[in-house]
Amino acid sequence: MAQKRQEINECLQKSKDINKGCDFIKCFHERYKCNDESVTAWAHALCQSFPKEIILQFTPPGQQMMINIQNCTQNFLARTYRQRKKLNCAGFETEYFSNVAKCYAYEQTFCQVFKDNRQIFMQQATAVMLARPR
Repeated sequence: MAQKRQEINECLQKSKDINKGCDFIKCFHERYKCNDESVTAWAHALCQSFPKEIILQFTPPGQQMMINIQNCTQNFLARTYRQRKKLNCAGFETEYFSNVAKCYAYEQTFCQVFKDNRQIFMQQATAVMLARPR
């Protein structure tokens, strides 16, 4: 039991580090044994499309928005990870995207930031979004 608790704590620590966020999503995916078609696999693939070196190519407001959105989604996943021992991966998709929508809604300058960074965003996200449309 102590081993399991240690794994959970180590995984949760990754959720607090923007550079290890994708590792946390992978941890989340593996803990709940979601399949490769699940929203958690999709979230992990999308996260990997936006490593730090890509985010740094955005305009300064774009960088801040990406960090804010990543933090917002990571916080949601971390709360879920702490609170639930089991997860219905298919049922979780609606809950996940509802939270993602809230994270984007908090970004009041999203439209302008997206417009200013559209090329880089689409270049990074298109492959994941086309391969695994949601």
